[in-house]
Amino acid sequence: MTPDYKTGEQALDAAIRAYPWMNFHLVAYDEVSLIVRGTLDLSYGYQLQIEFGDVGYLDCPMTWRTATHAQVFSKVDPATLRDDARERFFDGNGGEVFRFAVEGVHRPWFAHIVAARMRFFAAAHGEYLSWSDQAGAFDSRCRAGREG
Repeated sequence: MTPDYKTGEQALDAAIRAYPWMNFHLVAYDEVSLIVRGTLDLSYGYQLQIEFGDVGYLDCPMTWRTATHAQVFSKVDPATLRDDARERFFDGNGGEVFRFAVEGVHRPWFAHIVAARMRFFAAAHGEYLSWSDQAGAFDSRCRAGREG
């Protein structure tokens, strides 16, 4: 399967919200790239793969769950961040601030990823992709900024 990559936070949020809930798993991280997969049932596989390039900051759990009745994924305008958050996110880093809504035990909260690029692909609705597929999908073209 050749993934049909898409970009844009609204497109990703719509892909996530097509499901009644989504469990996310951070499945790969190296010096500059991060892969997160979303699934309804991890024993069957996954529905979404989200790839971030030139990651400068990461504040999220290894796994999390979110309801999809409200916005799940968004890009944050740095001007709307509190000063301490902006300083932490951009301390020697550049890029965009992406965030996921997380269902916390006590209340909802947000996971944040600061990265230069984000792209994703999704399985056909109702289908699962194998966990072993696309294991190294974040290849050198994306790391170097030449997606495609």
